[in-house]
Amino acid sequence: MTRSILKIYRLPYTGKTYTLQLIAVFFLSVFFQFPAIAQQDTTLNYTLPEAGKLINDKPVGKGWVNLLSSSKDWNFEDRLWKLEKQILRGEMGREPEHHYSYTKKSYSDFELNVMIKMVGDENANSGVCVRIQPTSWDNAPGYQVDMGKGYWGSLWEERRDEMVQKCPDSLVTKIVNKDGWNHYYIIAKGHHIEAWLNGVKTIDTIHDNGFLEGNIGFQLCHLHNPTVVEVKSLYIREIK
Repeated sequence: MTRSILKIYRLPYTGKTYTLQLIAVFFLSVFFQFPAIAQQDTTLNYTLPEAGKLINDKPVGKGWVNLLSSSKDWNFEDRLWKLEKQILRGEMGREPEHHYSYTKKSYSDFELNVMIKMVGDENANSGVCVRIQPTSWDNAPGYQVDMGKGYWGSLWEERRDEMVQKCPDSLVTKIVNKDGWNHYYIIAKGHHIEAWLNGVKTIDTIHDNGFLEGNIGFQLCHLHNPTVVEVKSLYIREIK
């Protein structure tokens, strides 16, 4: 701090003097006592519908079903996936095949709220799988609302049409919490797929070739270094 900043200023009519030094000390003490709070980038278009807004990681409104209430509702390999205390956790090293977890129930039209975290190296990859139709732990054709470098915010169709809609990388860098919790709100209605990543819409497409029904799940991607995927909130509301 330079001496020029420490000049004394006198307030008129009060006779009291204040220094910018005292003001600076106050703000510095506040800064070091409290962690920084992430602010939304005002240049981005936050259009998250009310149904996608979470309070304490739970969606508002009626009709929502918690998909993490019991491991009995899921298919997964115990050595790679665990569902404990309503948190789904998957961890895998550099293996030659994918390994999916997915619901036993199949869904057609729905809204989905997901709070998910992926930790790994810069090439870590996963995805929120919707309307997948698995034939094995490795083979799960269907949509992925994707995660990973070059894939965040994009709609991928596994083992079928592949990249359906690509989210610009320049947008991803502004909205993804790397190694932290990210929120996906997804609407699947007929062939129309929409998704918001942390409040910003990144997917809005009609894809006539896609499945109209399938399971909800998550991917541990093959050929990557150790990757950990955790899901702490997963709520679905079917659209009738």
